[in-house]
Amino acid sequence: MKIFIVDDDAKVIKLITMVLEAAGHEVASDTVSSSALDQILEGRPDCVITDLMMTGMDGLALIGQLRAQPSLREVKIVMVSAKTNPMWEAKARDAGADGFIGKPLDVQSFAGTIEKIVGGVT
Repeated sequence: MKIFIVDDDAKVIKLITMVLEAAGHEVASDTVSSSALDQILEGRPDCVITDLMMTGMDGLALIGQLRAQPSLREVKIVMVSAKTNPMWEAKARDAGADGFIGKPLDVQSFAGTIEKIVGGVT
């Protein structure tokens, strides 16, 4: 599966990349949400994982931009955030996210959770 990660914390990207690559997935990433959009359009991943709070365009705005693209209609979007209040999960879902995972991430179950969301089982 092709996965694209957008997070302004390079350490988080490194951790998620390591976990997903170990599970056999192809991973690309960007720390800048505004430039990630073009890369996502070009790469057409199966899944986009985005942080909520980022400098510039936040994750909710990025999801809106992604969902506005007809060519990305089938792409699954998962938000990850340290803001685990149910209100934020609801905002992510309202924006078009297919899943929401709280930080800190559970590295043991993370890849499996992403696979379930992309496979349609949440």
